[in-house]
Amino acid sequence: MDKIKQLIDTNQLKTSYLSTLEQQSKLFFHYDNLSDTLMILFISPENETIVHYLDRYVAILYTPEDHEIVGLQIEDFQSDFIPMYSELQRAWCLRDFVVDNENIWDLTIKIEEQQHIIALEIIKATQTVIGKSAEEFERVLEYA
Repeated sequence: MDKIKQLIDTNQLKTSYLSTLEQQSKLFFHYDNLSDTLMILFISPENETIVHYLDRYVAILYTPEDHEIVGLQIEDFQSDFIPMYSELQRAWCLRDFVVDNENIWDLTIKIEEQQHIIALEIIKATQTVIGKSAEEFERVLEYA
């Protein structure tokens, strides 16, 4: 793969926004089956973001005006990335997914909980690539 060209140096990206978020903040979780891309955002998806690739799979999403990190993007998510991490693969699969009651609210809550688990597994898998911002992602994603 050719060297990744970045608009700004990774060291210029900021985590101030992440550090202001409360635990269990709203998480926007989107998987695109066509492109096999997973996005995790801590701001509304309507906001403009820039994709800052760190390696072949992992990119940080940041806001163009202030360079604040607001999310992650994983390329080739199901085809290449998930098979490299057994805990993530386990969290992503539905075979262990159990909903106690049979109403839509319980299902919604269970899906949100599972999204946090998947996001935490992604952070664990990408810690060495993401660097210092991994701690901020983990803090926000902790599910009490």
